[in-house]
Amino acid sequence: MTLNTFGGLWDSVDRHRSSVVLRLLATVFLFSCMVTLTLTALQLYRDYDRGMALIESRLAEINESYRGSLGEALWRLDRPQLELQLDGILHLPDIRIAEVTEIIASDTSMVVAAGERTLGPVIVRSFPVVYRIQGHEEMIGTLKVEATLANLYRELYKTALVILLSQAANTFLVSLFTFYIFSRLVTRHLAAVARRVERYDFRQAPQAFALQRKPPRHPDELERVVASFDAMSARLYRAYIDEREAAEGREARHAAEAANRAKSEFIANMSHELRTPLNGILGYAQVLSRDPSLNERQRDGLGVIQRSGEHLLALINDVLDIARIEAGKVPFDIVAVPLAGLLNDIREIIGVKAEQKDLVFVCNAARDTPEAVRADERRLRQVLLNLLANAVKFTDHGSVSLRVATLVDGRVRFTVEDTGIGIGEAQRELIFEPFEQTGDEQRQRGGAGLGLGISRQLMRAMGSEIFVESRKGEGSTFWFELDAATPDLAVAHPVTVPAQLITGYAGARRTVLVIDDAPTNRAVAAAMLAHIGFVMHEAESGAEAVEIARRTTPELVLTDVVMGGMDGLQTIHRLRLMPGLSEVPVIAMSASPSGGDEQRSLAAGANAFVVKPLHLDTLLQKIASVMPIEWIYAPVPIIEAAETISPPMPYLPLPLDELETLHRLARQGNMREIVMWAERIAHLDARYGAFAAELRALAKGYRTKAIVQIVEQHLEGRHAS
Repeated sequence: MTLNTFGGLWDSVDRHRSSVVLRLLATVFLFSCMVTLTLTALQLYRDYDRGMALIESRLAEINESYRGSLGEALWRLDRPQLELQLDGILHLPDIRIAEVTEIIASDTSMVVAAGERTLGPVIVRSFPVVYRIQGHEEMIGTLKVEATLANLYRELYKTALVILLSQAANTFLVSLFTFYIFSRLVTRHLAAVARRVERYDFRQAPQAFALQRKPPRHPDELERVVASFDAMSARLYRAYIDEREAAEGREARHAAEAANRAKSEFIANMSHELRTPLNGILGYAQVLSRDPSLNERQRDGLGVIQRSGEHLLALINDVLDIARIEAGKVPFDIVAVPLAGLLNDIREIIGVKAEQKDLVFVCNAARDTPEAVRADERRLRQVLLNLLANAVKFTDHGSVSLRVATLVDGRVRFTVEDTGIGIGEAQRELIFEPFEQTGDEQRQRGGAGLGLGISRQLMRAMGSEIFVESRKGEGSTFWFELDAATPDLAVAHPVTVPAQLITGYAGARRTVLVIDDAPTNRAVAAAMLAHIGFVMHEAESGAEAVEIARRTTPELVLTDVVMGGMDGLQTIHRLRLMPGLSEVPVIAMSASPSGGDEQRSLAAGANAFVVKPLHLDTLLQKIASVMPIEWIYAPVPIIEAAETISPPMPYLPLPLDELETLHRLARQGNMREIVMWAERIAHLDARYGAFAAELRALAKGYRTKAIVQIVEQHLEGRHAS
């Protein structure tokens, strides 16, 4: 029975071992013990001090009471009297030894002692024994009294024992009462809350929780805990529902983004393959356009081929831009971009497009606008042209404007506004998605739906954001902001001097080796350079190129980077190891404009890099940069483009149909076609060379209005004649 009772108590203790009640009980008990010990120590110290004072007082009384009688007896050397006096002292409490010693200058001084020495703590005091001789007191001996402290310590022990036992009993009872009250009022309810928390599942709808007790009149801490738990359960369940819905949305969005990335990657890979036939189309179009024997119909056909190829190339470049932006590999050159020149170019290009649709185009900057902004100039121009071209495209009546203003925080805001068809609220974000277009089918035919998506991502990469406000049928407003650049950082760009038409080079004929596994690409490069006068050799693989180079020792090598077998980089390395070819200039070619092929090519030993489709002027510039060569130009003067319109050249009659064609191209703002028209007209008759040179200079500088005015002056002169 005893064992069962003890076992039950032990189980209860073990069950409450980790309970807060047991810790509270232990805390109360330890605190009570500390308080009890402190109070007991203070009480003992006070009693000890009082006991010591009593003993000291008793010793002082002995000195006062016995000094005279002891002095009389010692002066008479009355031993019995001294012993009697000392026995009287021993009868006093706590006195154990009393001793009188005579003070004389001999070895026979008298010593009288009474009492026995005991173990334990004692206190000893010595007092002088004096006797009055001839009217003054003289010290004739000493009285030494020894008092024991055993009685004092015994009393202190009893006092401490009584205090400790009484306080321990009191502490134990208080602790038990606290344990019971706290267990009934707090811990059992906390245990119920803990069990509820253990069973709680945030994925299930929450149910109200109530404690097993009479509801208090006013909510206490436990009621607030329960209310907080119920509120938390409701929030967690709502958060779980929201997160589940968001996860489903994210999963769907991730699937859509993955499909979109796969689409972009596929198109980007396909664009690499598309550049091979484009290289042939655009390359031969350039070569054939330099043939002076072509008639008008043939030149028009070449123009169609050239424009179609360049349009397809522009689409491919847009796709590549999307792929690069999504991969975060778009290089940016953040500089101080002068606003004056940028706005002039925009004004001329968009002004012509707006004029064709009888729209009012406004392009201005506020008076306090800084001279420059920090951005990538080419990307900023691309974004503005995209936004304004879209504004013109979707506006049939009214106006299109570009306004530049400075904000209160010093940033510069670019705002493009139109009075066009507007954008519905549901389509405002959709228009920034790749390959997404709005408007009717006729308007959608004007592009691939990439411009706005590229523009937004370019601005985000430059630390800005494109915002839009629009209402259906009321027009649209797009804007973004850029940091201003200090005026001294703005660098004025020199006016572009138009390149002359290269027809050959001076000196002996030079040998060029073209390496490409695509026959079309080899033929295009060979035809371009053979037209200039180079002696061409072709190789369809790296191994064949090494063999041809060993036999012919070419003075220039053009090699594709990506080839089967020995690729272009390995070929360059092999050529550099061959005797007599270690210093031969090498130009690498690639249909991938991502920048990786260029870096690898230059690291492998190439002197320069060009991107396919090849542009003849660019290729000739690269050749001149890697080898000394003196070009022979077509006999046309060089005329520098200026900000003001130069006086028209002396009137030379041109065919009316040619002037009308040029006027149409000028109103369209098609600078590339204008340059090709100028080159073609210069080949038709050398007398048109000066006029063609001026056109090329203005076209290179995007001086659309100047071209229109010059052409209209010639048309007026033609009609007047």
